[in-house]
Amino acid sequence: MARTLAARGIRATWEVATGHLPELRIGGAPVLWAAPWRADPEVQSDARIPLVDRRLGGTFVCAPFGRDDVDGGPPHGAPANRPWRVLRAGPAAVRATCAFARGHITATIAVRDDHPVLYQTHVLDLTAPVTFAHHPIFHLAGGGRISAPPPRAVLTFASEVPFLTPNARSDAWIVDGRDVRTYPEGQAEDFATIVADPGLGWTALRREAEGDTILTLRRAEQLPVTNLWFSNGARGGIWSGSDGLLGIEDGICAGAEGFATALSGRSRVAAEGVATVLREGRHVIPHAILRLPGHHDVRSVAPVPDGLCIATTAGERMIPFDEGHFR
Repeated sequence: MARTLAARGIRATWEVATGHLPELRIGGAPVLWAAPWRADPEVQSDARIPLVDRRLGGTFVCAPFGRDDVDGGPPHGAPANRPWRVLRAGPAAVRATCAFARGHITATIAVRDDHPVLYQTHVLDLTAPVTFAHHPIFHLAGGGRISAPPPRAVLTFASEVPFLTPNARSDAWIVDGRDVRTYPEGQAEDFATIVADPGLGWTALRREAEGDTILTLRRAEQLPVTNLWFSNGARGGIWSGSDGLLGIEDGICAGAEGFATALSGRSRVAAEGVATVLREGRHVIPHAILRLPGHHDVRSVAPVPDGLCIATTAGERMIPFDEGHFR
C-alpha cells in the first residue's frame, strides 16, 4: 500500500511496506530516483535480494546505516526492509512507526501548500545505541555539482570503482587533485564522507540537465556527516544501465566502516571529533529536502521568519519554509 501526500505545488508517495518514499515531485518536476526494477516481477520475487534493494525508491531512513555487522540485520536496517504501521494519515501528512532491534522509529512526513519542501521528522526511542541516516537518491542525467559549508574533513574509502583516491583525508574539497563536489564524468562506484561542524547543515545539488538545484537540510550537531554515494554506470546485475546516481546521505555513523566500528568509537569519523552513534533514549531528528528551479551556486542558508534565505552567487532567494521545523 502507498500513501499519497499532496499540497499545492508538491506531491509525494510513501510506501507502507518498506518506509521508502519513491516519488517526490516539486513544481511538477521529479526530485528523487526510484529503481526501474521495482516494476520487474522477476526481481520482486527474488528473496535473495534484500527488500531494501528490490523496492529501492527515492528516500528512506537507515537504522543502522550500511551493513549490520552487530545484530545481523538486513542492509540499512529493519526500518528500510519491513512494513511500517500507520498511526495517522491525511491528505498532506502521514505519521507511522517501525520497531527494530534497538528501539523504534516514529516518522512524520508532510508537505504544505506553496512550500517547495518535503518535511520529515523522525523520533527514535532507543534501548541501545545505533547509527542512523537519511538515504535520498538523486538522478543527474547530465552531471552536476554540489555546494555545502566548508568541511571539517573529507574522508574517502576503498570502493568498487573509485574516482577518488581511496582511504584519503582532506580538510578541503580537493582530494589528491580531484574535486569531490563535481560529479564524475566516467564510470564510478565510490563513496566519501563529509564531516561537518555544528549548525544548520545543508548540501545543495545543481543538476545540469534537469535545470534545478536540490537542497537537503538537517541539524549537523545531530547528523554530523553527509555520505556521498556516487554510482555512475559501474555496477552489474540489476544495476546495469543505472547511471548518474548520487546519494546525499545525512547521518550519524562511521562512514563506510560499518556499525561495529561506529560503536567502538575508534573510526576515522570519530577521530574527527564527532559522534558516530545515537545513544539510548529519545532523539527528535528533523530533515528537509527542497527544490529550486534553475541552476544556483549556493553560498549559505539561513532561517528567517516564515522562510529560508538562500544566498547564491547571483543574489538572495527567499523560500517559504516552516521556521519551527529545525527548532
